[in-house]
Amino acid sequence: MKIFSTGEPQRTIAQEAVYKGIGLHTGNKCQLVFKPAPAHHGVVFIRTDLPGRPLLPAHHSIVSSVIRGTTLSLDGEKNHEARVHTVEHVLSALYGLGIDNMEIEVNANEPPVADGSAVPFLDVLEKAGVKELSEPRKFFQPDPLDYRAGETAYEVQPADDLTLETVISFKHPFIGDQKVLFTLRPGSFRSDISRARTFCFDYEVEALKRQGLARGGSLDNAVVVGMDRIHNKEKVLRYPDEFVRHKTLDLLGDLYLLGFPLKAHIKAFRVGHGHNVNLVKQLAAQMTGGSLPVAQPVSSY
Repeated sequence: MKIFSTGEPQRTIAQEAVYKGIGLHTGNKCQLVFKPAPAHHGVVFIRTDLPGRPLLPAHHSIVSSVIRGTTLSLDGEKNHEARVHTVEHVLSALYGLGIDNMEIEVNANEPPVADGSAVPFLDVLEKAGVKELSEPRKFFQPDPLDYRAGETAYEVQPADDLTLETVISFKHPFIGDQKVLFTLRPGSFRSDISRARTFCFDYEVEALKRQGLARGGSLDNAVVVGMDRIHNKEKVLRYPDEFVRHKTLDLLGDLYLLGFPLKAHIKAFRVGHGHNVNLVKQLAAQMTGGSLPVAQPVSSY
């Protein structure tokens, strides 16, 4: 295990960028304002609609829920108002661009779902421009790590790049077993996983809505899967294996919460936000010399 610099510079964006839309689960209208930030600032969400403009750093220590997405919230806030749901797609775009520092002003409790992928965020950030800073990036290269919980498993090995080898398995005729090997290199995020959309099964939709979820979901921002087809109007997937590519996109976004870009090869089987975050906590424990139970659950609100 080591933390080191390759001399590669930290990055932010060159100018402000704005994206507007509705949240996937809350259905709330929201505006994101991406703002440049200095070296060593990290990425911080700012709830501009709440008194005091509370700051929520993109860090695993404030993850409060992993139900159909990753939620950040602050302890001690009345009624848990200082919360930002479903941050993983935005963070995945930042990881893909190698952005380390940014303020993200958000005027509601969930970023826009956009089209269910990360490419709309990638587009606005690339248009704003990526700016190199004078301080170097620091990378974390972990020791070998195995995480297992039920049918879910992650195998982590140190490597010279970040490679995610993701496997999903659904007992469903339209998905079945899928595997993708993704290595994060310049341009690979856009070409390989950025356009992969979130998905659900048609029989889940009503149940999700009864749970207060997917209030902003539609055929414009999620792939809705039937037994032998998709219900979306285009009737085709963006990638033949779009489902496993979206799971890889989610995993990359959750890995951003470690606070350091990784140099590792991660084999991931049957991934989900709760296990992704628990893996991040295991990696963080390596950095601090601490320990966490392998399958420690993340609490729900």
